[in-house]
Amino acid sequence: MGVVIGLLGGVASGKSTVARLMARRGVVPVDADALAREVVAEPEVLAALAERFGADVLDAEGRLDRALLADRAFSSDAATADLNALVHPAVRERIAAELDAAGDRPVVLDVPLLLDSPLADRVTHWVFLETTAAVRDARAADRDWAPDERARREARQAALAEKRAAADHVLENNGDIEDLGRRVDALLGELGVPI
Repeated sequence: MGVVIGLLGGVASGKSTVARLMARRGVVPVDADALAREVVAEPEVLAALAERFGADVLDAEGRLDRALLADRAFSSDAATADLNALVHPAVRERIAAELDAAGDRPVVLDVPLLLDSPLADRVTHWVFLETTAAVRDARAADRDWAPDERARREARQAALAEKRAAADHVLENNGDIEDLGRRVDALLGELGVPI
């Protein structure tokens, strides 16, 4: 196994952007959200989601209404735990398979809740994205989320202080994409990842 970078940070802190920048530099990206979209498209998972969160989370064609599901799944700790129990095991299996397939190539994990995952022991370097709440709120607004949605989702995760304390490296991400690219290059250099 080669270098495995685990990204930590608040919701809308820029983890996916950092993963994309690293991918452009030859690091293998593993995107849990993309894998989760594959998992929730499976008929048995869709049926389980509809049973737990209401038949109306599926539209007339049987496709998932992700916004409605998110609204219900992030409404309480119990609802979030139910969503995680239905989706996360299959996503973890796919992540593990992608890690195995990468061999010795460097990998970046863009995985929510990674710190609490059984996959955490495969991470060789933890990177916390330091981003202000105002910047995260602006990014959430760009996603057309309700004003309190970012904070609501973040409340269902480990505290930012806990994530920061677990990190080996801190990557500040309050500037523009060019600044972030320079910071990513420097970080990869520190980690011994050729770019």
